[in-house]
Amino acid sequence: MKPSILVAPVPRSAEALCSSYSPFLCCIHELHAGAGLCEQASVREEEMSRHRSKPNILVTGTPGTGKTTTCSLLSEATNFRHINVGEVAKEKNLYDGWDEKLECHVIDEDALCDEIENLMEEGGNIVDYHGCDFFPERWFDCVVVLQTDNTALYDRLEKRGYTGAKLANNVECEIFQVLLEEAHENYSEDIIMALRSDCVDDATNNVNTLVEWIRNWTQKSMQ
Repeated sequence: MKPSILVAPVPRSAEALCSSYSPFLCCIHELHAGAGLCEQASVREEEMSRHRSKPNILVTGTPGTGKTTTCSLLSEATNFRHINVGEVAKEKNLYDGWDEKLECHVIDEDALCDEIENLMEEGGNIVDYHGCDFFPERWFDCVVVLQTDNTALYDRLEKRGYTGAKLANNVECEIFQVLLEEAHENYSEDIIMALRSDCVDDATNNVNTLVEWIRNWTQKSMQ
């Protein structure tokens, strides 16, 4: 039912609106108010991104694609802070249960975001995690998705002790490019970078590519 077809005058207060008409109209009122707040938050987020002197980079990908190796090398080359999400969650006990099928902890995403919020606002961070859909979009200036040959990935995960559903699930995620799709669903196309990560040479090339990207970003931000 659209508000425009009502004959009776619309009450002035939200409380009167709810009591005189339907809960649907109350929801409309709240949604409009919420939309205004979201627009204000969006403006603040854009301003925060512009005011960072150093960019934030998210390096994501299926477990075994070389995220931590790449992040460590990039951190050494740039003096950026390497934030390994799994290590932060473990150190601060930011868990929300245990996944029996995948045999791993379930991270409390809200608590994790609260934990690193201030660091992300400062800039100069390289975030290392096998997911990207729960981070605030405003945090990142570049989202890197590492991709690995399926056979090489299988061998790497098997050496880590992955078996059964845990092993199969991760290999399937890489086959169907789940992380790349997740990145495209949650971030602007122009900040996403898909990079091959099959061998040591790839890691070196990827670090060089990202060092150059950081240099360009810094120059543009100073203009």
